[in-house]
Amino acid sequence: MNILIIHEIDWINKVTFEPHHFAELFSKKGHNIFVIDCPDTNNKNIYSGLKTKSIFNYSRIYGGASITLIHPPSILIKGLNRISHFFNCKKIIKQTILENKIDVILLYGAITNGIQTIQIAKELKIPVVYRLLDISHGLVTIPIIKNLAKKYERKVLSNATQILATTPDLSRYAIEMNAKDNDVESFHLGINIHDFKPLQKDLELAKSLGISSEDNVVVFIGTIYPFSGLIELISNFDKIEEKNQNIKLLIIGGGPFYHKLQKIIFEKNLEKKVILTNFKPQKDLPKYISFADICINPFQINYVTNRILPTKILEYFACGKPVLSTPLSGTQELLPDDTFGILYSTSESFAKNLSNLLMEKDRLKQLGQQACKYVQKNHNWDILSDQLLQKLESIIINSKS
Repeated sequence: MNILIIHEIDWINKVTFEPHHFAELFSKKGHNIFVIDCPDTNNKNIYSGLKTKSIFNYSRIYGGASITLIHPPSILIKGLNRISHFFNCKKIIKQTILENKIDVILLYGAITNGIQTIQIAKELKIPVVYRLLDISHGLVTIPIIKNLAKKYERKVLSNATQILATTPDLSRYAIEMNAKDNDVESFHLGINIHDFKPLQKDLELAKSLGISSEDNVVVFIGTIYPFSGLIELISNFDKIEEKNQNIKLLIIGGGPFYHKLQKIIFEKNLEKKVILTNFKPQKDLPKYISFADICINPFQINYVTNRILPTKILEYFACGKPVLSTPLSGTQELLPDDTFGILYSTSESFAKNLSNLLMEKDRLKQLGQQACKYVQKNHNWDILSDQLLQKLESIIINSKS
């Protein structure tokens, strides 16, 4: 198959996640893979984005993978790169489809390049599979743009050939946004179990972080958004310390609230207790997760978060770690109880429950083992890539009948 993957983030500079895995695994299975992304800003060389740039034989994750990565022209200035991409990408999408005889499109962008994809696909009679990972317009903060983003998202959801949502709750959301029932189904998120796996603790790394063998370690990985729940947790850190004087909270990530979180940690004199590392390469994350007695997902429950299954939970599981999470509906529906290796707590009781759980070492170890077995069976990229290829082949056949 000739498969085009369309994404609305920078394929090179952002962390790798699902579309990177699928693209490279598809190519290793003998398919021709083309990717159109949206380049990040580049203040040092804004002119470098004014022409279409193609990178051949590109890969980041798997040896032997080979994809063609295409950057449409855009003005690489913050605030202008996405606007210019919005207007320029349509021509490049059409050109890529025609020149490479694309059979099917796997779409990951709703707002920046989604409606352009839908329009061209209809014109050229190419099926579009939209991968629904979250509520895109809910991440937009400016009201006027948010309303426009919701309109674009609705158009993509109501016109895609097939929608594959990561949770049953997101499937229902797609239908609420005018997707046809028969065009929507749930499809698991995946994990690279070759990288994310139980590891022995790296003692030199632990020493560099200020973690000792006596410490009870809690780990959070991911982008620090306003809804991450970390500020609330750190504000109640004294409740965790009541039973756990040797507590260390290790936060691997950066993002919009990184500096605010850093300031609160400093104000509360918690620099030796709460360790911030900013972002780390994804391949290194299992080393950090290995220190954990328990991993956390303390997300605030809101319109954006409630219907999702955060990938971080599956990454924790794959490393053999138990999880304490707020009760997101999308997560609870797929992982209903502790037999999956996960426990739930409201935000109000999160610090207290976390403190109590750290006292139950044997239980945490057993939960981690259950979590690892679940992920290996249900969220293996290798297996899921085969399943998705079968779906794409079926969709192509049906589109021609």
